[in-house]
Amino acid sequence: MAKSDIQILQFGTGNFLRAFIGSMVQDLNEKGNTLNICVIQSTTSKSIQQLAEQEYSFKLLVAGVQDGQEVSHIRQINCIKEGLRLPEEADRFFEFASQSQVKWIISNVTEAGMVMKKEESMEQFAESFAGRLTQWLYRRYQTIPGSEIVILPCELLPENGVLLKKFILTHLENWQLSSEFKGWLHSNVKFHNSLVDRIVPGFPSHLDLKEKDSDPFLVQAEPYSLWAIEGMESDRDHLPFCESSSEVIISKDISGYSLRKVRILNASHTAMTGHGLLHGIETVGEWMGDSKREKFLLEMIQEEIIPTIPLNEDKLISYGKEVLDRFRNPFVAHKLSDISLNSLAKIKSRLLPILVDFQKKTSHFPPKLTLCLVALLLFYLRNPDKIRDDQEVKGWFGKRNNEGTEVENLQVALAAWLNLEWNAELELAYNKLIK
Repeated sequence: MAKSDIQILQFGTGNFLRAFIGSMVQDLNEKGNTLNICVIQSTTSKSIQQLAEQEYSFKLLVAGVQDGQEVSHIRQINCIKEGLRLPEEADRFFEFASQSQVKWIISNVTEAGMVMKKEESMEQFAESFAGRLTQWLYRRYQTIPGSEIVILPCELLPENGVLLKKFILTHLENWQLSSEFKGWLHSNVKFHNSLVDRIVPGFPSHLDLKEKDSDPFLVQAEPYSLWAIEGMESDRDHLPFCESSSEVIISKDISGYSLRKVRILNASHTAMTGHGLLHGIETVGEWMGDSKREKFLLEMIQEEIIPTIPLNEDKLISYGKEVLDRFRNPFVAHKLSDISLNSLAKIKSRLLPILVDFQKKTSHFPPKLTLCLVALLLFYLRNPDKIRDDQEVKGWFGKRNNEGTEVENLQVALAAWLNLEWNAELELAYNKLIK
């Protein structure tokens, strides 16, 4: 395939983008569009070579609960047409900058890859994603300055588009690139903040499917798929993804969508993890299989979480019910131990803000969420060998077992890690958990 047939450069070859962006672009092509992807790999994995061996084509299993009904179907994704590896194929990468048909750059380099890194001279191929993108855009400016580029980061970071543009402008200054290039960046390159929301478990090793034998890149995703993109209505003209079967929202401010996802979906995951692991529950599905636990979670979402989100209540309730459908997914074995990775950081970003906002509105802590928060700390104290966190956290909790009673250690942990003082509500939660 000629490079002129590529319209999208996709940084990232992992399961998520293949199931998320690949599905959307496949939708568009089946409606008569012609959009083809070149995937770019920046890791030492051999996945791009193996993907090339099957002509970049793979199967997508969409399986889960939608509108209360189980759905399961497999579709072929063949909208990826090329692949390249960086830094080995930097020349091929820069050749795309001179192709006017290339209009979209989509990335998911993870939080670890979306960082600002001091680079060497402009003439030396950069090591960081932002540095490489700066060099690519500069080549674009030099060769076809009349063209426009749309950049859509999918990393789960607040204002990811603003952040990426900031990094690129910093590289521009460090490399002392021209003010004309800077002006071109502002006028011809559109950076959009975006939020992605889809559970993609990856290869369905736990399911009995004949496709597993013939397609090592078979990927599983839930039916739900949302992409919230920050922009104006006029931006729809350069965002064809809106015409896919996924829910694509264009909004002047997507912070509300981010907030509802973090507080309803992510906070619920973290809340059930602490309580579940403490009581020997292994998966999200097992948690949802008990009517009392499911009722507990629904009430926590509706009575404690939704009141802290300044968005339309009816829409939040509807989203909360959708989330519970997603948690009930019988095709996914989502382990609580996997969700527990770096739980202290997740408590701080997911649970603690809800607790603080709820207290401001009501003058007391949300009882169910507080119970789950305490349960997670108790799990850390009782099972330091099962903690999936950094070494400092694991060492601290392992040491506490030799220094006091359980309730004393819990009080110290609340103060040291979450800046929470022991009170009657925390004591009540603890007493419920030790009964």
